[in-house]
Amino acid sequence: MTSHKISTLLFGLCTTLSLSTFAAGDPLVGTWKTIDDRTGYSLSDVVIRKDKDNHYSATIINTRNIPGATHYDICSKCSGPQKNQPLIGLTTMTGLTADPSQENSFVGGVILDPKSGQHYHARARLMSNGKHLVIHGRLEGSSLGRNVTWVKN
Repeated sequence: MTSHKISTLLFGLCTTLSLSTFAAGDPLVGTWKTIDDRTGYSLSDVVIRKDKDNHYSATIINTRNIPGATHYDICSKCSGPQKNQPLIGLTTMTGLTADPSQENSFVGGVILDPKSGQHYHARARLMSNGKHLVIHGRLEGSSLGRNVTWVKN
């Protein structure tokens, strides 16, 4: 083989590996353990996906019991099409997008608290080298909100 062909082959291989690493390296995509901000217990596992429009969504794939608390299998306090739907398979976060002005920050999302049925405006920030996602949710018109932390599996 000539050196030109070898260079072209190596360039193509490096480009392919770079693109696959870039696509696989999205820090938000994957499975996360949700942590209850009031008790510190892990409530569920969610999987975050990114759609073709670069919007992230999170779907519950597993739930856990908190000792001494009522276990919920359905979203009884939710409204609309989510009312009385099983928690497993329920989409709890939608519309989150990368904030172009701040690295590791995400804005414009809506997050559902399945216990209360409330929808909150959400923004998030990756912490601890991408191992923790701190999500801040607040009700429309409120200056106060809640922070929840998800831990990457």
